[in-house]
Amino acid sequence: MGFKYWWGGLIFIALFWFIIGVPCAVVAFWGSKMVNDLGNNPTKSAQIQLSVWWVYLVAFISLVCLIAYGAYLINSNFG
Repeated sequence: MGFKYWWGGLIFIALFWFIIGVPCAVVAFWGSKMVNDLGNNPTKSAQIQLSVWWVYLVAFISLVCLIAYGAYLINSNFG
């Protein structure tokens, strides 16, 4: 008796990792750059903090991808 949904499970793990992992890595990279800029230019703090609109964009795109993936999983027929 074996597990008959190996490929489905592996695809689920890979897509979930991609949807969560890639935006986290992008935000971590850009966030560390922003913190570095804040350390190097403390007088431009307000300007640097207002220029993080891309963090919201990445988070929104990630949320939309998660919702779409969840809707696909709910509406798909695995049996």
